[in-house]
Amino acid sequence: MRKALGFTLLELMVALLLLTLLAGLIFSGFRLASRAWETINAHSAAASEGVQIQLFLRNLLEQAIPMDIWDPAENYLLSFQGTQRELIFLAPLPLQLSQRPRTTAAQKAWFYLALDETDPQHPLLQLKTQPFSLDEDEQSLDWARLQTDFRTPGLIAPLLTLTVDSLTLAYRAKETGTLPDWQHEWLDEGTLPELILLQAGGDRDQGAWPALMITPRNNKYEIKETF
Repeated sequence: MRKALGFTLLELMVALLLLTLLAGLIFSGFRLASRAWETINAHSAAASEGVQIQLFLRNLLEQAIPMDIWDPAENYLLSFQGTQRELIFLAPLPLQLSQRPRTTAAQKAWFYLALDETDPQHPLLQLKTQPFSLDEDEQSLDWARLQTDFRTPGLIAPLLTLTVDSLTLAYRAKETGTLPDWQHEWLDEGTLPELILLQAGGDRDQGAWPALMITPRNNKYEIKETF
């Protein structure tokens, strides 16, 4: 007597069980790969944003303009005043922000770079800007008001914002015989620093920035020894 061809019910159940397990493993693998891809994309986007901001800040600081500024009390200041935590400087307004034709002279603007710690749990590196203007009659600037306007949270919308853990600025004077040390303040100086050092600690996802060492363009043709 010939044996009937086909599968028994038990064999079919075992096959279906194996197919279900295999499908589950494949689906889990797809989900894991998708999450890994999303994570990689997020890290890449954050890193790309950080690099673009670093390039923007480098180009802006390279173009810092040295100008004698007088306040209403006839106190003289250079248009570049910095500490370890904040910096106010004068520079050309980038073309894409100024709405000026390429053939016209660059507009000047004040820039303010500092760490906003209004929320201590989420400190923000912020760059703010204001149009450059002087009192028409006195040709002077209220420096204290400029500082207050920049420092007041919410008063001036930031040009750019980046989440970081820390910000440290340092400045080095032009070499005069002996190798100068880095200074944590550049106040009441008569010229721009020869070098500006910017260090920012990244968030958990980005990591720390590489230190930016920037030479203002009026110094970039100077012959320098090893830094």
